[in-house]
Amino acid sequence: MAFDAEPTRTPVNIGEVTIVLRTDPNDAAQQQGALFEIEVLLSDGTNVNRRGDLVPHITTAQRTALMSFMDSLRTQAETEILP
Repeated sequence: MAFDAEPTRTPVNIGEVTIVLRTDPNDAAQQQGALFEIEVLLSDGTNVNRRGDLVPHITTAQRTALMSFMDSLRTQAETEILP
């Protein structure tokens, strides 16, 4: 008796895309970082998630804009939350 063949699965759509931006002034080696998770929907109705470091996948201009955004958000948080 033959083994059942593995079904062919092809990506058909992109589901949820999640980005996590972090900033930590107490960690000089990893002061800022960005992670991604992308849900890939497959032809057999299942999905897989791809995760990783976002930085290799963005342009220098995008990285600069994200760093600027995080700097301004940290400043806003310090101004509005701290006494």
